[in-house]
Amino acid sequence: MNKKKKLKILTVFLILISIILLLLSIINTYLIVKYDVLPFKYLIIFLIVVILIPSLLVLSNFKRKNKRKKKLKVFTIAFEIIYIVALTIALFYLSKTFSFLDSFANRLGYDIKNYYVVTLECNEFDKIEDVKDSTMGFVKEADNFNKALDILEKKVKPEYTEYNNHDELFKDLYDKKIDTVLVIDSYYDLFQENETEDNKTKIIYKFSIKEKVEVELRNSNVAKEPFNIYISGTDSYGKVSDSSRSDVNIIASINPVTNEILLVNIPRDYFVTLPSYNAKDKLTHAGIYGVKESIGALEKLLDIKIDYYFKVNYNALVGLIDAVDGVDVYSEYKFTSGEKFYTFQKGYNHVNGDQALEFVRTRYAFVDGDRVRGENQQRMIKAIIDKMTGSTVLLRKYGTILNNLEGSFLTNISTNEITDLVKYQLDKMPSWNITSISLNGKDGIEYVYSYKPSPLYVMIPNEDTINNAQEILKKLKNGEKLLKEEINE
Repeated sequence: MNKKKKLKILTVFLILISIILLLLSIINTYLIVKYDVLPFKYLIIFLIVVILIPSLLVLSNFKRKNKRKKKLKVFTIAFEIIYIVALTIALFYLSKTFSFLDSFANRLGYDIKNYYVVTLECNEFDKIEDVKDSTMGFVKEADNFNKALDILEKKVKPEYTEYNNHDELFKDLYDKKIDTVLVIDSYYDLFQENETEDNKTKIIYKFSIKEKVEVELRNSNVAKEPFNIYISGTDSYGKVSDSSRSDVNIIASINPVTNEILLVNIPRDYFVTLPSYNAKDKLTHAGIYGVKESIGALEKLLDIKIDYYFKVNYNALVGLIDAVDGVDVYSEYKFTSGEKFYTFQKGYNHVNGDQALEFVRTRYAFVDGDRVRGENQQRMIKAIIDKMTGSTVLLRKYGTILNNLEGSFLTNISTNEITDLVKYQLDKMPSWNITSISLNGKDGIEYVYSYKPSPLYVMIPNEDTINNAQEILKKLKNGEKLLKEEINE
């Protein structure tokens, strides 16, 4: 091959790698600038690394050739290829990260309500088509119940009977006065728990309806103003968007100015008022009506405004903790979990995702089971925050974290607000003071709104603990330091 041809091939190659290098530099810079995730001091370093150095490398490709610089030119080309690989990897992770943020961090989340067509196990109905000439009962509980009826009527058109409440509905089903019922899954779960051999039921058809959750926005500046997040944990491995009972109910009150985080645990069986129905029920049952109802009940209980919600299920906890190679969580007691028989020592325990799930679920190992379980849930949140903010884990593991979290939680926190928090953490690297309190009460047996056939166990609120929580929440909002002796963890 003659020198002229070699020179032509080299020129084409240099042009090609120069174009690729510049394109990657521009796209990476566009994503970082668009999402505004880096503090100014890091942005300058990023621009030098991603724009200035690649530009200088490209310019060096087209300087006049000098035989004495031939070896240097080979080194420069090799360095450019390495740079291209590095920028390609960076682009992959940046795209993945921001795509992930866009996919969940929208201001309008949603709940999915699952509907069941249920009949007695002794009936001959096995599929939805079998009920076309039957009688079907329902309670028009939700606003979108007409949609449910429309969907069902595309399959069959039974003779409908509307009921005022679910206890009357199921009583007539058990007494065989109607053949089937159309019911939301969470209600069915409540009644199924109390079935006997004589009134066992079965599900013959399922379908779902998506419903927007419109929570009033507070327009908080999350890097400069205090805000409250409702953390709702569903006791399931299913879709986190499903409306279901909330077994974890924690308010995280955050003041980014004083770097204080207060976790307030509210027991799942707390006897609260459902604002939409002006009726008393367990807090866990509020989740049946969607996350908005839980938020309303807690706002009324604690006299606060909840700015955001974060709804998670088992998959989120297990995935997140495995993604960061486990966390160190503190336990006040030595105990053995009830399902998988993990043993936890008093003091700090290093746990993986599966062990962490057992740690936050266990209650029967303790005399005061619900209270201790709530405190353990708070300690797990603290352990996760410490792991995520106390090291370079976010930088090293964020790709793995995203893969494990995808699809396992919902929130109404926007992309801008999340990136503001990340930017604040990277800029200030604050050490957060995390404290926690729990509401308490006494055992009680009461009739609840969502299940009227018989009274259920509830926790009657202790007003002193509620007033104490309200006072501490006000102190945090006003920028006062939270003293441990005042909080009585």
